Amino acid sequence: MNCIAQLRTGERGDDTITAVLIISTLIIAALTVFQLVAVFLGRTIALEAARDGADHARIPPVDVTGAAQQAAAYARDATGTWLSHVDADGHSDGNLVRVTVNAEVASFVPFLSVRISQTAAAPIERIQP
Repeated sequence: MNCIAQLRTGERGDDTITAVLIISTLIIAALTVFQLVAVFLGRTIALEAARDGADHARIPPVDVTGAAQQAAAYARDATGTWLSHVDADGHSDGNLVRVTVNAEVASFVPFLSVRISQTAAAPIERIQP
């Protein structure tokens, strides 16, 4: 009985260290899942904003600057503060309008910065008599 008591005295605090390691791992795993969800949602909203901008620009007269402003405003309004540094850019080659939305997703994981970029293209409407 005395030998068992001597063996157990060397194990003091092992359960506490194990619990700290397990709980830390679970918290980091949960934050990683939240980050993945935020990136997926941010990409979805950025794509929808780019589509909205492309739809705005495809009707003559083509206004790619207005389309870019519309897309950036859509992304800012839809996400609030968790999608930051939102900017949009629009281009037209005469037949096709492209709008690209770039943003940075809020970080749940320490020391991680995720930039997203989504592009939508649409043909310019032609009015035929």
